[in-house]
Amino acid sequence: MTRSARYLIIGGGLAAASAVDTLTRKAPGSVAMVCAENHLPYARPPLSKAVLSGDAEPSSVYLKQTDYYRDKGIEIVLGDAATGLDTDNRVVTLSSGTQFAYQKALVATGVTPAPLDIPGFSLDGVHTLRCLDDALSLREGIDASATVVVIGGGFIGCEVAATAISLGADVHVVERDSFLMERVVGPDVGAILTESHRLAGVKTHLGATAVEICGDSSVRAVRLDSGATIACDIAVVGVGSRTDTSWLYGTNVELSHGGIVVDAHCRTSDPHVFAAGDVAAMYSPLLGRHVRVEHESNAQHQGAVAARNMLGGSTVCDSLPFVWSKQLDLDMWCVGDIRGHDGVELAGDVAGRKFVAVYSAQGTAIGVFGVNSKALGTARKLLRTEAGRFAAGDLLDAAAR
Repeated sequence: MTRSARYLIIGGGLAAASAVDTLTRKAPGSVAMVCAENHLPYARPPLSKAVLSGDAEPSSVYLKQTDYYRDKGIEIVLGDAATGLDTDNRVVTLSSGTQFAYQKALVATGVTPAPLDIPGFSLDGVHTLRCLDDALSLREGIDASATVVVIGGGFIGCEVAATAISLGADVHVVERDSFLMERVVGPDVGAILTESHRLAGVKTHLGATAVEICGDSSVRAVRLDSGATIACDIAVVGVGSRTDTSWLYGTNVELSHGGIVVDAHCRTSDPHVFAAGDVAAMYSPLLGRHVRVEHESNAQHQGAVAARNMLGGSTVCDSLPFVWSKQLDLDMWCVGDIRGHDGVELAGDVAGRKFVAVYSAQGTAIGVFGVNSKALGTARKLLRTEAGRFAAGDLLDAAAR
């Protein structure tokens, strides 16, 4: 069966929802959205926090309810992933065999958790966390009687650990680097964050690698490369993510930088296909290179920009990369792109966990990481206007004025 839509949105996350909202305001009745999940678009950040802790019900994360899409004339197809793209005929094929003809298409399929290639990864009780169903499944097993081993000490791993410890669980984090989140924030800030988790009761196994998840049908322990084993009821794997772009192989949509290559207008190499959100490796005019950012604010902004340009506009997506995380009593944000930094300067009350870190490369500030700091707006402004020529103390002084 072949359907058609003037504007076809492929994906159901924040980028997709933002695009649908923008398109519907300008071109009502012309939008269709297809999504691999069986849920309407929802916010993902609460999954590792309020949803996992039980403080928020699943219905609270939905961005819009069913009647919104019905009243706006938006066609929704759930539980049917895109499996093929014919750019010559402008047709998308879904896993059910249904085909959608389009005039303009937006790919906003996000990312999926990277698998862990070790024995036992498929045992019961082994979880990843990306979607709402993942969070609900994991929530069922975490309580004060549970022992949880988190494999991976990045953003997701640390957020899960923080939530699990707040529920009274015995929590272990296995991380191959010397500190938690070191690959993101470097050793100086990583050491501070690691100490915060330890003080909260999280047991850290640093410089360690999980080599086996042990058990018959369900997880019973995680074995490390040192030979040590950690008995557990639940294992959570958070070792990164990957984009699923295999269905675009053989098309004229360029793939590189870990995703779909787009310009600052969210346009791909095909004039009728756009991409936004976690899957998009967008050219940043501010950074002068392509960058792929996995965060809701970037997805939301790119989705709106893509939609405006699908309608014939020429809007540039010129926002700085931004990431936010809440762990324990730490409210953290990062603006800019701190990968490749060769220097970091801290200012503020480090002992009291209220500080900023300015990251630099060859003497130029490239990003700012804040912990319980209100200097986000100032950091954005200085990164844009001061050409990276400012110090951490200057940032705090400017924020205080």
